[in-house]
Amino acid sequence: MVITYKKMMILFVACIMSLVVNVHACLTTFINDKGVRVIIYDKNDKAIIPVAKNEKRRFGSQHKHAHFAIYVQQPKVQTFSRVYVCKQNECGGNGNVQLKFSDIENNTPATRLFAIKKSEPYSSMVQNLSMMKKKSCNACGDE
Repeated sequence: MVITYKKMMILFVACIMSLVVNVHACLTTFINDKGVRVIIYDKNDKAIIPVAKNEKRRFGSQHKHAHFAIYVQQPKVQTFSRVYVCKQNECGGNGNVQLKFSDIENNTPATRLFAIKKSEPYSSMVQNLSMMKKKSCNACGDE
């Protein structure tokens, strides 16, 4: 009876461990190691996550790869501009990927799980509207 109990306990522990080993969550911990205020916009959950200087925030889903945009506060004003868009390609080994802002800026090996796209600065509305552009300038000599 004691041998049967031990065998059952070993089997039970092995079953639980096999379940735990195969579960890989796709949570992301963003660490703001820069001296600026950052806002994370989680595109999956449609949530805005403020991250203060030298702070870290955890977000994401257990079943979906992370997809988020990073906004940085502009100096001397209260506006934020998007600087990066990140999409997770695969989940981390331990289920919680730690991503530092400096790693994203320097493109270190810690970012290998993500597809990171640097956002272009916003252009003027005049540059985007073709009807606002002048085809030629007679007074300027067609410069």
